[in-house]
Amino acid sequence: MKKENLAVAFLKNAKANPHKVFIKYKEAGEYRNYTWEDIENYVLKIASFLLYKGVKKGDKVAILSDNRLHWFCADLGILCSGASNVPIYQTSTSGQIEYILKDADVKIIFLENAAQYEKVKNFNFLSNIISFDKINDQVLTFNDIISSQEIHKNKIEKIVNKIKKDDLVTLIYTSGTTGPPKGVYLSHGNFLHNVIAGSEVLSINENDIFLSHLPLSHVFERCVGQFIPMYFQSIIAYAEKIDTIADNLKEIKPTLFVSVPRLYEKILEGIVEKVRVASPFKRKLFYSSKNTASKYAEHIAYGKNFSFFDNLKYKFFDKKVYSKLRDIFGGRMKYMVSGGAKLPYEVGLFYNGIGLKLIEGYGLTETSPVITVNLPDKNKIGFVGPALRDVEIKIAEDGEILVKGPNVTKGYHNKPKENKEAFKDGYFCTGDIGELDEDGYLKITDRKKDILVTSGGKNIAPQAVETIIKEDPFITEVMVYGDGKKFITAIIIPDFNAIKQWADERNLYFTDNKDMVNNEKVIRLLHHRLEKRCAPLAKYEKIKKFILLDKEFSMENGEVTPTLKLKRKIITEKYKNELESLYEE
Repeated sequence: MKKENLAVAFLKNAKANPHKVFIKYKEAGEYRNYTWEDIENYVLKIASFLLYKGVKKGDKVAILSDNRLHWFCADLGILCSGASNVPIYQTSTSGQIEYILKDADVKIIFLENAAQYEKVKNFNFLSNIISFDKINDQVLTFNDIISSQEIHKNKIEKIVNKIKKDDLVTLIYTSGTTGPPKGVYLSHGNFLHNVIAGSEVLSINENDIFLSHLPLSHVFERCVGQFIPMYFQSIIAYAEKIDTIADNLKEIKPTLFVSVPRLYEKILEGIVEKVRVASPFKRKLFYSSKNTASKYAEHIAYGKNFSFFDNLKYKFFDKKVYSKLRDIFGGRMKYMVSGGAKLPYEVGLFYNGIGLKLIEGYGLTETSPVITVNLPDKNKIGFVGPALRDVEIKIAEDGEILVKGPNVTKGYHNKPKENKEAFKDGYFCTGDIGELDEDGYLKITDRKKDILVTSGGKNIAPQAVETIIKEDPFITEVMVYGDGKKFITAIIIPDFNAIKQWADERNLYFTDNKDMVNNEKVIRLLHHRLEKRCAPLAKYEKIKKFILLDKEFSMENGEVTPTLKLKRKIITEKYKNELESLYEE
């Protein structure tokens, strides 16, 4: 069997290395090893069950769950039955789930537990609900299928061998920062291109270990954290949850790690917080080492000056500081990949400077997902790299990034109007604004649809302003507001740890974060820092007023997507009164 589709790739690898460890999954507090033979057995039983239930090519089956071994088995079981998977974010509401299931014409769903079951139990259009965890005696479980289902391997192999590259793997519904989600059609060929071309950049092999933690319902983790290691017989280890990633990194010691910028920021913030309460000597040592690391990273990336004395300092810090910081990530990391949003420049400098190769890439659900990724031996921090092999990028007259290639979707499910709008002369319109340098490296500068126009007719790119503001160490997140207004304002979330450190040095104390953001001295501090940060901007781009929040935006509150992009419409509606009050005379 040639690896002409993802299902064939899985079965071929399982046959070649039945006793090799494939998945590490934590049960009863310990990571358990599952071999290719173990996982193949589960996958074939799921596929056989689906065939018994009448599933055929063209049908769609949904998964509603957090990351776990069962997710992978259900996904590949669906593909091996000839059907395709409709993944749903576990934070979705019952109404959102119903919309997706009906739009995709789903009749069978795999879900995680009782909480997810409550969201779908009244959907009478579903013929079968399978739960990964036991709910009650009436709901079929994953273990029920594994313990009783007869395998029809020959039938499955015949089905799998007939799957073509253009056949559907998945309908992934975009997270919908505006309007209802759209089902993106992604084929075996789309994913195979990303798997093979992406691995050429990162040199993936069977000795690699991936720690999976981003939602598998999102295309980024599904491709890079699942299909790539599956294709190249690497090991997949599942993190327990976001709060345990630090522990899981030390337990698994991965060689590759894929995440969004905010997680890398949070880990850095955690390091800084520990330094804050350390001795004055250790604080001075850390900040001096951090400055040297950033200088070294710019030297490597752009050839900036790095003197003989700088080099001596770097070698000293590498033994005393950087080696300990690398141990936080397990000590044998080859590459860390950042995607889904813009990586702050200073964060990229820090990690690359201490010897952890953090590589930024760029892509969309519609491009399955990777369009560009930095090259390990030429990692331009602040850029998202050159295009993958066979992917063509063109910059439109208005600055929009247009892309063509085997990774690009053929369109949206049941959306003929949107499909016409999405393509221009054969190129997919990304909606992002960017520029290419002399080496073909792409830099993202803004979102086309996010342009604000003031009442004075000035066009403002909010993400460009937000990026500048977020570079301030006292600010974690910002959302610019002011379409149709006389001037622009913002919602700002401060870096609570940085504020606490600043306050400690001045003997200021707060009862909680709410007390902090209402403190006049804190407000004046942020006003001052905001003025300095916005100094290079045009007058009409400067933030005149702002409101401070006492907590970060979250997926649970519907304020950000699973890759932590701001849902501007929802945030604006939620804080409409507070924002409008900033314009009162």
